[in-house]
Amino acid sequence: MRLLSIFLFIFLTLNVSISQVETKEIKPPKRATNLACIIPGSGHIYNNKFKPEKVRSRVWWKLPIIYGGLGASGYFTYFNLNEYKLIRNERLSRQNNPPSYLIQYSDSQLKYLQEDYRRLRDISVISFFGVYLLQVIDANVEAHLFQFDTDDKLSLTLKQNVIGIKNEISFNELSLKWKF
Repeated sequence: MRLLSIFLFIFLTLNVSISQVETKEIKPPKRATNLACIIPGSGHIYNNKFKPEKVRSRVWWKLPIIYGGLGASGYFTYFNLNEYKLIRNERLSRQNNPPSYLIQYSDSQLKYLQEDYRRLRDISVISFFGVYLLQVIDANVEAHLFQFDTDDKLSLTLKQNVIGIKNEISFNELSLKWKF
C-alpha cells in the first residue's frame, strides 16, 4: 500500500511538472485578452513577460499611451458632464426665477450650450470605451503574433504536372492543391 501511494505521488507530480513545461512554451492569447479586459495594460505586461526569447519586441511603451488615452477621455467625460449639469440646472432655475448665473447667455444660447456639452460628453464616453477596446484587441493580436512562425526556413514551392491537370502550392507544411 505504501509503495502504491509513493508511486501515485511520483506519477502525479511528474504529470504536473510535464504539463507545466508544455504550457510554458506556448502561451495562449486568451490569457492576455482576459487580463487586458480586467485591468487595462495588463495584457501587454503579460505579453512582454512571456514573449518568446527570439522576439525583440518591447511592449512597455504602449502603457503610457493606454493610460493617457483612458485618463484624457475620463477627464473630458467628467468635465463635460459637470458643464452639462451646470447649464441644465441654470436653464431649469430660469423657468421660475430670474437668471442668477451665466447671465451673459440667453435661454436659447443656454439650450445650445447644453446640447453641445451633452454631445461632447457622449463622444468622451465613446472614446473611453474605444481606447479600452483597442488595448484589448492589441493585446490579443500581439499574443497571436508572438506565436506566428517567422523562421528563416519558411519556403514556398510551386509544382505543376507535365500534363497540367494537377497543380500544387505548398507553404512550409500547408499545401493547396487543385485540379483542372
